[in-house]
Amino acid sequence: MNQDTDIANELCKLFEQWSETVPENIQQLPHSGSSRIYYRIKHKHISAIGVYNKNLPENIAFLNFTNQLLESKINVPIIYAEKLDDDLYLIQDLGDKQLLSWLISDKIDNQFSDKAIDIYKKVISELVRIQIIAGRNFDYSKCYQHSVFNEASIKFDLNYFKINYADALNLKYDQNKLNSDFDLFAKYLLTADNNYFMFRDFQARNIILVNDYPFFIDYQGGRKGPLQYDLVSLLFQAKAEVPSQIKNQLLEYYINIAQLFVPINKDEFIEYYFAFALIRVLQTLGAYGLRGLIEKKNHFIESIPLAINNLVYLNDKVEILNKLPEIRNIIDQITHV
Repeated sequence: MNQDTDIANELCKLFEQWSETVPENIQQLPHSGSSRIYYRIKHKHISAIGVYNKNLPENIAFLNFTNQLLESKINVPIIYAEKLDDDLYLIQDLGDKQLLSWLISDKIDNQFSDKAIDIYKKVISELVRIQIIAGRNFDYSKCYQHSVFNEASIKFDLNYFKINYADALNLKYDQNKLNSDFDLFAKYLLTADNNYFMFRDFQARNIILVNDYPFFIDYQGGRKGPLQYDLVSLLFQAKAEVPSQIKNQLLEYYINIAQLFVPINKDEFIEYYFAFALIRVLQTLGAYGLRGLIEKKNHFIESIPLAINNLVYLNDKVEILNKLPEIRNIIDQITHV
């Protein structure tokens, strides 16, 4: 008996204990980029998602964060059952209507529809609630990576980009000067207010639409951090191709809602917003470099030009870049190919 069969059998037992019914169908879901394995388990009208993950600290973080977010009435999947000794748990089945897939199918001639804008506004309204309301008294003691978006987090993202993208393309740079730029960039980003819940990977693949209302998954990497990071993760997601005028509209929408809860200096917020957008885009290029340039996966190679478009857009908007000549040198090489 192989491992997949063993996992499926154990999840069926957990489903039976929870639902008091014998499952009629279990189907493994397409594998994502993580090590987690997902199954949809059903009995007539009863359905649940079974999860197998050998990373115990990650499981603890996800379950703990889920309970905290649910207490703040955030739309995340309900936990039905857990058996962490066997690396298993059951959660609510939210369906398959992923925001990114819906968005791509909804576009006509690459245009955002009014409905897409309305849904993004719903997502942003919920993001403010996650960051500020849920984040107000959030307990970060169960974080499995970092409990705060700190210098180590920033340097990891920058070096991830350098190794997996810049080096993979043999771009020319001075190592010492680049390290100095990384130090200065990290120091600057850390001056932003970071007292909020940071989802860390707040993008349309991690948003499920239920009756056109957003629910959120994959927040186990959450930590304390700045407001801007999750917003730019959403608006600068390469595959979503959010048009620049819509980005600006949604940025204004976010600020108008967020300042109902916390004081915001708009000019300062926007300056940091573009700086965090830059590090997010560089991190994305690092991921595309690893999965595409190094591992030769076509899906990621095809996404690289979309991320470069974001880099072009940001090139004259990130004020701190004027003090980061070696990072700008690399960006110029990328955008002038």
